[in-house]
Amino acid sequence: MPMFEFECKNCRNKFEELIRDQKKIRCPRCDSFDLIKLISASGAISDQAKCHWDDPSLPNKQEFQRKR
Repeated sequence: MPMFEFECKNCRNKFEELIRDQKKIRCPRCDSFDLIKLISASGAISDQAKCHWDDPSLPNKQEFQRKR
């Protein structure tokens, strides 16, 4: 079940909601249905054993760690 971020057009409240089925989402602060779905950044944790650090098309491990 995906988690989405919303902003209420009525009161500008930003909140996250776990979406189940096709239920209508409402603002928890003002109960408005007038919402904007926001674009969220996602994160992931990678196991180093699964990374292909020797792939020449990817930055090397040191370069990757320096950029973070």
